[in-house]
Amino acid sequence: MVIDEDLLLKAVVRVIKAEKPAHAVNVRVELGEIADDGGVMDVADDLEELESLGKLERAPAVDWSGTEPPPKTRIPYRPS
Repeated sequence: MVIDEDLLLKAVVRVIKAEKPAHAVNVRVELGEIADDGGVMDVADDLEELESLGKLERAPAVDWSGTEPPPKTRIPYRPS
């Protein structure tokens, strides 16, 4: 992980409390300077890693009806 796990989880919760989708773009904005060096793809990778560890789960998503799913940076998460 590039970003501290606790900071990342807290940022996800703050984004959700602000009633925004907790995807990499919004979480990166919430993290501010902490995430500036790595950029949005590092945040997306770290969110995905927390999902694999069972600390986050994907939020219910829109049915894409056979179209392309959203890019990795737009997949919303929530705490498990």
